[in-house]
Amino acid sequence: MVDQFSINKISNSPNQIELLLNNCSHLLKNKNKPIILFGTGIIGLINLEYFKKFNLSGQLLFCDNNPSKWGCRIEGFPVISFEELRTKYSDSYIIITSFKYREQIFQQLKEHYLHNNVVEPSANNVIVSETPFFENFKDYFNVVNNHLAKFSEVYNLLADEYSRKVFYDRINYCITADNQYLIPLQSHSPQYFDPEILTLTENEIFIDGGAYTGDTVIEFLKVTNGNFAKIYSFEPEKTKHQQFMDKFSQDSNIKLLPYGLWRKHGVLRFQSTNSGTSQISNEGNIQIPVTSIDEILNGDPVTFIKMDIEGAELEALKGAQDSIRKYRPKLAICVYHNPLDIVEIPIFLNNLVPEYKFYLRHYNNSSSETVCYATIE
Repeated sequence: MVDQFSINKISNSPNQIELLLNNCSHLLKNKNKPIILFGTGIIGLINLEYFKKFNLSGQLLFCDNNPSKWGCRIEGFPVISFEELRTKYSDSYIIITSFKYREQIFQQLKEHYLHNNVVEPSANNVIVSETPFFENFKDYFNVVNNHLAKFSEVYNLLADEYSRKVFYDRINYCITADNQYLIPLQSHSPQYFDPEILTLTENEIFIDGGAYTGDTVIEFLKVTNGNFAKIYSFEPEKTKHQQFMDKFSQDSNIKLLPYGLWRKHGVLRFQSTNSGTSQISNEGNIQIPVTSIDEILNGDPVTFIKMDIEGAELEALKGAQDSIRKYRPKLAICVYHNPLDIVEIPIFLNNLVPEYKFYLRHYNNSSSETVCYATIE
């Protein structure tokens, strides 16, 4: 028998991002000491968005271990080597802005007696980069408490103990911003195609919501050995659309549509950032055409739907409900963009197809890439 969901297992500890931002506010007062963002990838760019508003020209620098980055500038801020950091900027504040290489960077700094320069708690939790995420997840303990019936319902819907652990630990991460809850959960199975959950056939009709440049389709072709019936991919951004076409335009069974997914045909506004992320916003700087799965399929079958569409997942599922009821496809839906996605999406799907079994998996050590699977297998 499954234990009941309990608010007593939910942390009410201080949010680590608030502690780090408080530390950052102190270091920003010292205009004579350099601030080093160690890592020039997407996480570094998101951090840069936070720090740019403080007018740190001449004080803020990037450091990277990749020689091809040395001497470059990112939005006017120079990129230095570790040797330059060690010899010229040993008296600096250092914020580690890499998830993948966080531990290696910290050990590198420690070997050269620079680890005490790291702004805590970034050595263990790279969370300045999570600032935009936690703006949406403020006061999450009370959000959970105020929607306890929904959280309890979804907890009971989850089909295995590991999914229930992911559920608890992700909630605790959203409250505390402490990566200790997420790092042990990181799955190394193919994202969206976990073989412990899904069995794929040679006749899959796959819908890829949020095709990006084709990364998910490449993985799909790998796990199916290239044997499938049809792929519908949806990607509204023109540059990504073209990159996708460059890879797959010769395959008549792969159809790319220049739309985002929504509950109906129309136009939405999105806000894009330099970090490569985007989200729905009435004040958005780009407009995209959207459509619904039911309109596109027009009654034709589908066996598998994946969605990672920047918070539009629930609305897009509403636009696919006829197809889901009729064909009961396998589903792999991202549930990390909005505070209640992790409960509202499974509840919506369970109402459509009560036979669905639900699983949760998490695929990196940050707030993103939590996937809800639904299958009747």
